[in-house]
Amino acid sequence: MMAMACGVLAACSLASGAACAQAFPAKPVRWIVPFSAGGPADVIARVVGPKLSENLGQPVIIDNRAGGNSNIGHEAAARSAPDGYTMLYVVPNIVTNPPLFKDNMVDPLRELAPLARMTVQSYVLVANLGFEPRTVADVIAAARANPGKVTCASGGGLMSFGCDWMRTITKTELVHVRYKGNAPALTDLLGGQVNILFDLYNTSLPQIRAGKIRPVALTRPTRGLPLPDVPVIAETLPGFVLVGWHGVMLPVGVPRPVVDRLNQAFAAALADKDVAKRITDGFSEVAHTSPEAFGEILREDFAKYSRIVKDAGIKPE
Repeated sequence: MMAMACGVLAACSLASGAACAQAFPAKPVRWIVPFSAGGPADVIARVVGPKLSENLGQPVIIDNRAGGNSNIGHEAAARSAPDGYTMLYVVPNIVTNPPLFKDNMVDPLRELAPLARMTVQSYVLVANLGFEPRTVADVIAAARANPGKVTCASGGGLMSFGCDWMRTITKTELVHVRYKGNAPALTDLLGGQVNILFDLYNTSLPQIRAGKIRPVALTRPTRGLPLPDVPVIAETLPGFVLVGWHGVMLPVGVPRPVVDRLNQAFAAALADKDVAKRITDGFSEVAHTSPEAFGEILREDFAKYSRIVKDAGIKPE
C-alpha cells in the first residue's frame, strides 16, 4: 500500500496533471470524522461516502476520531501524509476552537488545506410564548429597558455565538445562558426558564408548528425555507448572519491534480438526487464549492468568530 502511495506521488510530481488525476486513487481513501458515530456529521459522511466511492473507484473508509473538542481528529489529519488518501470532515469548530480553548488547537489556516464546502445550515431564534417581544427590535428594546433580565439561551456549537454577538453589537446586557445540548435548552424555553433561544430547525420546528414556541427571526442572510415568512436578523442588525457549514479539508501539500480529482468527486456525489434529498431532509442545503472559495469562507469565519470572542470578553477554557 505504501509503495502504491509513493508511486502516485511520484507520478504526480513527474507526470502531467491529467496523468496524475488518472493515477489517483490507487487504494482506499480514509475520511476522518472527528465526531462519534451516529451524529449529524457522521450521518452526512455515510450518506455522501458511498457515492464518493463510486466516483473514485475506491472505498472511502469513515474513521471516527471523537474527543478533545474535535482536535484529536483535526490533529490526526494535519499529521497525515499529503497524498490525498486522508481527508478531514470539518464543521465551524475548526475555526472557532483556536480562540475558545487554551490548548494548542490545530490552526485551520496553516496546518490544513481546504478541499470543499459541502453544505450550509442556518438557525432560528425562537421565543417562549410568555415573552412579550415579537421582533428582534422588540427583544433589543426589552434588553435595554431591563438590563440583565432578558435571557438568551444556546445549546452549543455555532449557535452559542448568537447570544454573545447580539449582546455586543446592541450594547445590551442580554444574559447568555449556555446549555450542553439543544434538548435541555429547548425544554427550559418551553418551561419559561429562558426567554429566547438560538436553535436548530429539527428541534424547534415541530414545537413551532405545534404552537408551543414562537419564531422571532432566522439567522440566514435572506428569508427562505423552512420558514419563508419569518424575517432574518440581518434585516434589523445588518451583517448579522450566522450560518454553519460542513466541509472537507486535507493535509497541507496534497498535489493539485489530486485535490481537483477529490473536489470533482464531491461535486458529483453531492449532485446525486438521493444524497441531496437526505441532506435537505435534515434542514441543510447542498452548497459545494471550489477549494479556493472554501478557503475564503474559512478565513472570513475565523476572523469573525475570533472578533466575537474578543468583543464578548469570553475567556478561553
